[in-house]
Order: sequence, then C-alpha cells, then structure tokens
Amino acid sequence: MFGHGFTYSGHPVTAAVAAEALKIYREMDLVGRARRLGDYLHRALGEVLGDHSIIGEVRGRGFIAGLQIVEDRATRRAFASELKIGAEVERRCREHGVMIRNMGDVLAICPPYVITDSEIDALVAGIRTALDGAAAAHSRAGQVA
Repeated sequence: MFGHGFTYSGHPVTAAVAAEALKIYREMDLVGRARRLGDYLHRALGEVLGDHSIIGEVRGRGFIAGLQIVEDRATRRAFASELKIGAEVERRCREHGVMIRNMGDVLAICPPYVITDSEIDALVAGIRTALDGAAAAHSRAGQVA
C-alpha cells in the first residue's frame, strides 16, 4: 500500500485559517456587497453605455459584464474584423485608466470585489470616453449618442 496526501490537507492550522477567512467574509457581508455593487455596475453600464452608437448590447451578471461592439446598432452588424475595433477601444480605455479585456467584438469587464460606487462611475466614464473616441475615428460608426 502506498499512503499519500498533501502537506496541508486537513491540517488544523490551514483549517483554522479557512474558518477565520469565512468568518471575516460574513462580517463584511461580502456576498451582499458583491450583489449590490454588481447591480450598481450593470445599472451604470446600461444607463451610460446602453445607448452608445457602437454598443449593440450590454450583458452579464454580477461582476462580469460584456459590451458588444457593433457598426450598426439596429442590425448588430459587426465592424470589419481588420479594423480590430475591440483592440482599439481597449487601448483607448487604458489611456483613460481603465483595464478591460478585449475579446474581439466584445469587451469584458470584471472588476475586483473591492471596487466602490465611485470607482464604478469612473470605470464607466472611462469606457464611454474610449467608445466616443473609437466611434469618432470610424466614420461608418456615425455620430456618437
């Protein structure tokens, strides 16, 4: 028989640390805070970006959101892939202090749980500025909303 295990599996010290971490999370109401701020994030994204000329859809839940970038809002037709519009918007976001993830025609937003309401407002404002710049740079996008 070969007995094996992991150094920290079931160790009393690591179990105590895990129990204390869970206690702190409950005291902080981490789940409730995440729910409230996730709702705030999606409300802000919808209100500030939902009518933008190059946003086809704002989607997601909690602390995960996606912004679909489109050339035509009515048909949700994408920009030509060679324009690399998602990469352009991502670059413009970084210029305004916003870190997002470019996934082609979708921008992924996944802020940390420690974000505040005012930081969400700054995040959304930075994305709006980046989208405005990208839309203005591409005449096919028309006027920004």
